Amino acid sequence: MNSPGLIELFVIVFLFWILLGPKKVMEGARLLGKAYREFRGYGTGIVSENLEIDEKEKIRASAERLGIDTAGMDTAEIKTAMLNQLSNE
Repeated sequence: MNSPGLIELFVIVFLFWILLGPKKVMEGARLLGKAYREFRGYGTGIVSENLEIDEKEKIRASAERLGIDTAGMDTAEIKTAMLNQLSNE
């Protein structure tokens, strides 16, 4: 049995686009792209979202080592508190 050709794949994608609407198809494509990037990142050990989380955790850990209570503070507030703490020393 033959696999579908290029024209058949275009027809299938077009039918999905008509049935689901362009907004849902674009959302699905975005999710597939994100999943592919994440999967590809596991091979190299780098996941883009984890880098952002690691940076926030590094800032929080540094602030807590300086004795700053970081509860309820966002990153910008923590950085400001760290600068104030370091300038006072």
